[in-house]
Amino acid sequence: ARWRNQYYTDLIREDILEFGRLQEVRSMRLLLELLRSRVGSPLSYTSIAQDLQIAPNTVRRYIDILESLCIVFTVRPFHTNVARAILKEPKLYFYDSGFVLGGEGRQLENTCAVCLLKHVQYKQDIDGEDIELNYIKTKEGKEVDFSLSKKGKATHLIEVKTSDDTTSASLGMMAKKLPGAVALQLVQNLRREQRKDNISIVSAGKWLAQLSA
Repeated sequence: ARWRNQYYTDLIREDILEFGRLQEVRSMRLLLELLRSRVGSPLSYTSIAQDLQIAPNTVRRYIDILESLCIVFTVRPFHTNVARAILKEPKLYFYDSGFVLGGEGRQLENTCAVCLLKHVQYKQDIDGEDIELNYIKTKEGKEVDFSLSKKGKATHLIEVKTSDDTTSASLGMMAKKLPGAVALQLVQNLRREQRKDNISIVSAGKWLAQLSA
């Protein structure tokens, strides 16, 4: 919607002065527009930098600013070695799913990310739990949309689908590697809930509604 685009444009223009130089507003706006279609994909700072003809470190700084403005947030890959996880590419999501481009599936994944983030923040702030939101990507390139972990141990593996109730191969593989974690496939348009190959296929809306916060 036009009002939403104008809102983010005005937000960047007004608040960028607190973080950097006025001439950077245009580059920030171009970056924001580019990120709208890259939701849910691992971020390559180098690739984005080439598209915008700026330095990769500048892209990192701009995304840090967008995070501080609560426009976007990042989700890092799950890894028992925290240092390695930080070095790997994060995925990016918007706090407002209406700003996401790319169809129903991408908007659904963004909505799930927001709900999971709020749940994690609630558990951290109110209950004092050592809980984290991540995603999983193997060396072979297999990926699971989200994971929840407590004290460095995965407790939930979560894959998001709009209507496909066929179990995700990547989710099934990770469920076998991490048998202590609950494997969930959240489906938006689901006729009936079921359990296949140790994976619970459930309604996305119903499951997200029962989360804290």
